[in-house]
Order: sequence, then C-alpha cells, then structure tokens
Amino acid sequence: MQKKYFKIEDSIYYTDMVLQAIEDFKEVSNISLDNWQISIEGETLEDVEEIFNELMNYVIWLYNQSI
Repeated sequence: MQKKYFKIEDSIYYTDMVLQAIEDFKEVSNISLDNWQISIEGETLEDVEEIFNELMNYVIWLYNQSI
C-alpha cells in the first residue's frame, strides 16, 4: 500500500466541499485532510495520483453545482 500527501491551497478550495468529496470517496480509498494537506492511500503511486486527480475534479464539480 502506498501513501502520498498533497498540499492544497485553502484560498482556492472551500473546506466543506473538500470534506464532502473525501466523504464521497471513502469507499475508494483511505483519504484524510489535515492542515490543508490531503493524505491518500492506494495500491500504487499511480493509483494514488489518479484518485487525487479525480477527487479534485469532483471538488470543482461540487463548486460548480453550488453557483
């Protein structure tokens, strides 16, 4: 199992949307947020990066749905 950390910018992303995305992805991977750093576990580093990309796309989609 691989684990990677991704720093995200708190001035760009809303906390509630990031937390909602993490909740919605809980069956995909073990994901957590601490001090604007997302931790993701996956089988390979490529899997982790793909999960991160999909997670952030989902956060953007959540934002677009809210406006």
